[in-house]
Amino acid sequence: MKLYTELAEYYHVIESSSRVFLDEINFLDRLFQKYKLQSILDLGCGTGEHVYAIQQRGYSIFGMDSSQNMLEVAKRRYTQCNFFLGELQKFELERHVDGMICLFGTFNYLISDSEVNQALSKIYHNLKSNGILFLEIWNSIPVYKIKKKPITPVSISRLGNSIVKRNRGFKVSKSETSESLVEVNFIFDLDSKIIKDKHIMRVFTKEEIVLALEKNQFQVLEILGGYHKEQFTTNSIRMLLICKKKFS
Repeated sequence: MKLYTELAEYYHVIESSSRVFLDEINFLDRLFQKYKLQSILDLGCGTGEHVYAIQQRGYSIFGMDSSQNMLEVAKRRYTQCNFFLGELQKFELERHVDGMICLFGTFNYLISDSEVNQALSKIYHNLKSNGILFLEIWNSIPVYKIKKKPITPVSISRLGNSIVKRNRGFKVSKSETSESLVEVNFIFDLDSKIIKDKHIMRVFTKEEIVLALEKNQFQVLEILGGYHKEQFTTNSIRMLLICKKKFS
């Protein structure tokens, strides 16, 4: 996926156009305080901006990502932070942590039930007793109501002297099994260089993700619709799930 390879240098400014970074950090800070979390792992940390900002608030945090390109950018920008290469379904920590966060669409790249269960099993294993997992998940209901959206301009971002224009569309993708899959298509214009990129992702209903979490010994404490603690509804674009590891 070229967004995480060829465009790794520009990833954060591209995504920042549709998110309010400080709101996310403030939300996570309050979450960590509420559950008295000190050691944290950012799963799918990308180019490290959340890791750096959270570390600046006094927490012991490190990041993991499956993209070497993204981690190279993170390590260069934030030399005082710790990052490592790993996959959700396979990672092993030397020491268990109080909490884990998994933001943006990271979890939605787990397509099959087997991948979802493997990832949740690893998260469970690497958390301390009563550890907290915070997941941001795409909600399938709005996507399946629309079904198909043509590729249209969504943002223009700047990094130094470079300009990145992002165009995006999606369509519901056929699945031979029961998973709800979406094909997300991007066209990036980087200083007049055209980069086409396709991502296959899984979206979930609330019932599907809660069932998967409970199956893997997590208790769902709260489900929100946004970083201002909006109430989750079936029409919410995202689900923010605060989950607690049950006793081993």
